[in-house]
Amino acid sequence: MKLRALRAFILAVGLLAGCASGQSDPATGASDAQSRIEARLALANAYYADGKYVIALQEVERVLELAPKNADALGLRGLAQWQLGEQALALDSLRQALRANPGNAALQNNLGWMMCESGNAAQGLVYLDSALSQRRYSSPANAAMNAGQCSLHLGDSGRAETYFRRALELAPSMAPAHAQLARLAVARGDYAAARASMLAFIGSGQASAEDYAIAVRIERQLGDQIAEQSLVSQWQRRFPDSPQLRDFQRGQRNDQ
Repeated sequence: MKLRALRAFILAVGLLAGCASGQSDPATGASDAQSRIEARLALANAYYADGKYVIALQEVERVLELAPKNADALGLRGLAQWQLGEQALALDSLRQALRANPGNAALQNNLGWMMCESGNAAQGLVYLDSALSQRRYSSPANAAMNAGQCSLHLGDSGRAETYFRRALELAPSMAPAHAQLARLAVARGDYAAARASMLAFIGSGQASAEDYAIAVRIERQLGDQIAEQSLVSQWQRRFPDSPQLRDFQRGQRNDQ
């Protein structure tokens, strides 16, 4: 319904522009052009949010025909290209977007994340730190999470933990940060800290079957059989057919 409404609006804008006759006011013409750009970009964003990346890319290219240096359009083009597996093109689009709007923290975050995921974590962190440093950025916790993941790519678990804790300071409800902190605590053998973080993550309702396996392992290390059995019961209810649960049950039978 949302996409149909946007398409209808774009058509209406086009018809209004086409019906103009005689001498036109330059200011009115510029306003109509901007309306078409905004409507097309909104449609492209809607297609992207709906997972229709090819169509989103087609729509954003139409925007760029009207406004070749539109930073939002260039940034969205990069995201669509990334989802379609076109990494080099995506990175180039984000660089173009930042040249058009150098201070855009959201673009810095997206480019930093892409660079980290494509094997250039050190440079990616530069962009992510820049995004984090901007007080007007509306989603700094996302940049902190991405920086934490980027630090893990570099093998720097201490720095990663600092970023994940920063993410929780900025957005206490960011459950994935708890999951990452739990994994880091398990890796260094601090099961008490791991328990606190993992239980916070499980309480968010976002835990996977693999997360339950880690949570049960933590309770077993701490020797809390009641807590362990409670987690196993939750695990069985939520993921009864998961391979992780089958492996766990097989291990229990072998231990008997």
